[in-house]
Amino acid sequence: MSAAPSVALPHVQAPPLARPGGNRGLALLFAVILVTGVSAFAVSFISFVKPIGAGDGLPDYASIASDRGYLWAFFVTAAVQLIVGACAAALAAWLLAPDRGARWATVGGSLVWLGAAIYGVGVGGWATVYFYGTDPAALDPATAGRLIDHVNDDTARMLAVPIGGALLVALGSLLLAVALWRARTVPRWVPALGALGTLGTIALPPDTAAGLAGEALSSATTIAIGYYAWRRYPR
Repeated sequence: MSAAPSVALPHVQAPPLARPGGNRGLALLFAVILVTGVSAFAVSFISFVKPIGAGDGLPDYASIASDRGYLWAFFVTAAVQLIVGACAAALAAWLLAPDRGARWATVGGSLVWLGAAIYGVGVGGWATVYFYGTDPAALDPATAGRLIDHVNDDTARMLAVPIGGALLVALGSLLLAVALWRARTVPRWVPALGALGTLGTIALPPDTAAGLAGEALSSATTIAIGYYAWRRYPR
């Protein structure tokens, strides 16, 4: 009996098993949250070590004019890191609440994004007024001093935009904490400490050790949210 002719079967490569880690997009999101979380604490630490002005009041002309370039860079850095970091963290929290807590996450994330935009506009305007208002090539010291005093005296208009944006970010962050608590996709300590850190950044003065500790807690829990979002979804 002759042997049956051999038939060459097509080679099919089995798909690789999915790794337990997160995908590249969420890895990038986590990297952004990590960098902005660390930078947020760094900005708070710099503000604690080198406060601007004296006491709780706004800085006067002498405090600004002596280091106006540093002050402008400080304000711009603070605004950019909050916008990028808060929006990225809100996205990560939204991804962690796909079912239970989804409505809380949607509303909270929307408030964070809106508040971050408003905050950035307010702080950018604040930095611009201080920088150009103390430019010796444009105004003499006496005139510039009167301008800065006039700006600082109108606190309602000067701080309404950045403080309003910061409060919206804080409110949105609390709603996101509720969403994560309900979703149970992260350990319960993450939203609990996150809410506590958010309240601390509102209630505690930023130029005190307690305020610095609150900022550290808020940054740490924000980084944790980004980490759990990265690890939750496979490649």
